[in-house]
Amino acid sequence: MMKRMAVLALVAAAPAAMAQTTPPPASASAAPAVPTAIVFSEKGANGMSDLPMGVHRIPDSNVVVSGYQGGGGIGMLFGVVGMLVQSSVNTGVGTDKVRTVEDDLRFDVRAKAIEMTNTIMAGDAFRSAYTLTPQPGGSTMTVTPYVVLTFVKKTEDLRPYVVLKTKVATGTDSGKTIKYFCCEGKALPLASLTENNGARLKELLTSELDTAINVMLRDRSQPFLRNDEAKIETFGMVPFVGKPLKWRGFDLGQYKDYNLVEFRGGMIVFSGVNIVEPGSLEIKPVVKK
Repeated sequence: MMKRMAVLALVAAAPAAMAQTTPPPASASAAPAVPTAIVFSEKGANGMSDLPMGVHRIPDSNVVVSGYQGGGGIGMLFGVVGMLVQSSVNTGVGTDKVRTVEDDLRFDVRAKAIEMTNTIMAGDAFRSAYTLTPQPGGSTMTVTPYVVLTFVKKTEDLRPYVVLKTKVATGTDSGKTIKYFCCEGKALPLASLTENNGARLKELLTSELDTAINVMLRDRSQPFLRNDEAKIETFGMVPFVGKPLKWRGFDLGQYKDYNLVEFRGGMIVFSGVNIVEPGSLEIKPVVKK
């Protein structure tokens, strides 16, 4: 009798055990998410909102030169806000600095971004999140890549930055713009960046572009946590500005060894996610008083 009861108990427990180990069937009504289509714009930086006054554009490229500007004060941190007279003077200075090496400073950042994004998306990390072919009913992320070569004040050294300006549109919603800035390594003399047809510059920009694309794809598919309480004080070099700047931002965490610092304020030309190498910015938390 006891043996028969034990057998019956095992039979009764079997369905429960199977329920714990067998995943539930997929819902027939649950449709897979439509991947976001990526489109690379040819427009480059918008002079009214993306660039400070007085920058020099390398002709026939999406490369701009900044950092040498004088005067204008805080105005140079904003797009259309500044002194137009001072801007024309500054632009002339920038032209003079790079006039003889402009050919070596050109970099087809859009073509390289398309090539590298194709390579990255061939892997598993973002295959289901993105596509390069627009899908019916899906979102579209427009990416505008450009390069900012920032002179360090009172030197002929440059810090090259890759910038990816992104906007995800869904239906009639044009979406929010987020920019991604990446600079790797220390400032280097203009002469060393332009020798051998700009080989060193192109190597740096290619590495920065790889980092920026990976951070962009990650943040736009599974956003980094935006915590309004994670305020930080930063001090150091930022895009466009030729001398160290003290500025408040927000800590978004890390990507590999990089710190992710978000500067906010739509009119500020370096607002967005700054991908920062260890030690390149002094970073400390804001202490509440």
